[in-house]
Amino acid sequence: MRSVDIIIIGGGLSGSAVAYGLARKNAGKVLLFDEQLSAQRLSRGNFGLTWFMCKGGNNPAYAQWCRMATRAWPNFAAELEEETGYDLELEWNGGAIHAIGEEQFAAHAASIENLKKICAEVGMDYPVRMLNRAEFADLIPGMTIGEQVSGAMFTEDQGHVNPLKLLGAMRCAFQKRGGTYLCGESVTSVSPQKNGTFIIHTSMDQYCCDKVIIAAGHGSAKLLAPLGVKLNIYPQRGQLMVTERQKKVMTFPVLAVRQTKDGSFMVGLSTEDTAHDSRVTVEAMKNQATGALQLFPDLAKVNWTRAWGSVRVMTPDGAPIYSKLEEYPDITVMALHSAVSLAPLKLSAIAPWIMGEGEDKLISSFSNGRFNV
Repeated sequence: MRSVDIIIIGGGLSGSAVAYGLARKNAGKVLLFDEQLSAQRLSRGNFGLTWFMCKGGNNPAYAQWCRMATRAWPNFAAELEEETGYDLELEWNGGAIHAIGEEQFAAHAASIENLKKICAEVGMDYPVRMLNRAEFADLIPGMTIGEQVSGAMFTEDQGHVNPLKLLGAMRCAFQKRGGTYLCGESVTSVSPQKNGTFIIHTSMDQYCCDKVIIAAGHGSAKLLAPLGVKLNIYPQRGQLMVTERQKKVMTFPVLAVRQTKDGSFMVGLSTEDTAHDSRVTVEAMKNQATGALQLFPDLAKVNWTRAWGSVRVMTPDGAPIYSKLEEYPDITVMALHSAVSLAPLKLSAIAPWIMGEGEDKLISSFSNGRFNV
């Protein structure tokens, strides 16, 4: 049986980010498991936004957490690229959420004012403004906006990234700093020992460690249940579509449409209650195409090449779960949506917290126990 200091169960974006953060802190021997099940490929199926806008309108802690993460993104990306040689394809040129009709435009404006107040309470900026139809169109001269588009909320201080490159870079950096990455090995259980250590049982072997981080998406629930813990998450399917490559005309993403570095348009804004079924459907593709054409009619001339679905990890309030188990404080649970946007905080806040080196005042707002009321 192999002994290490820390085991991370789940090699997706969140698990890889915290693994990289722990390796940066010289946390000892760290082992990262990536089961790589086809049903657990959320980190390989997301939209890639580095985003804070409109997150946490009803949750001040989450709004501030997202803003903190986005402010850290440019330096985080630069350091990761320098360390690994990966091109994350980060474009930090802004982002927008368009409005259809005057009623939605007014609702967007009200949301901005609310979030500005939330962030101002802790001395944090919220650099988002409303653009009327003409101002929004001027920012995307290469695209014609639809007749029903009344304007958009916009900020220069966010962008988008290639999530596959991000995932690969974090795993690379983790291993360059001495971490061990194991793929294709399923973790079946976590067994606490009387001496305070843990035995991790897998499909191939057993491992002993002092600390455990469970970040296995929807697979986390089955690992926590034998420990008497209910993880408050639920599945939500999202679908994406991608086009053939085109001349680059979009300099920043809109919530439902972005153009990648190689010129492909990606469209994705769907939420479906389908349990763990990640298949694509004609109905969702039709709805997404209709919304994209309502925003940018020019997309009707473009050939769509493929589509895919993935199952988000959602919590009842949309904010992440970062929680140490009450009975086993050396077991940390992470479960969240927006793993791309929040990746920098795994280094600056979550890794130190796991190591007992301080706790950001916002982390306590994200415990799993907040739903036990």
